[in-house]
Amino acid sequence: MSIARRIAELSEEIRNYPTPIARCDEQLTALLEERSLLLSKLEILRENGKCSPLATWTNDGGFNAA
Repeated sequence: MSIARRIAELSEEIRNYPTPIARCDEQLTALLEERSLLLSKLEILRENGKCSPLATWTNDGGFNAA
């Protein structure tokens, strides 16, 4: 699974997380932390030039982006 796809899945899960959210909710915190870590990794990959512009566009959803 690509990093971008996992970020999209996490974002969707976070958007649809049931409310009300308790301050001590560990599951939501874990989702947010995982997404933040993956976003950082993706940014590092982009900065280091590991992804070509086409690969970046494709991984961001290309024509199917939200």
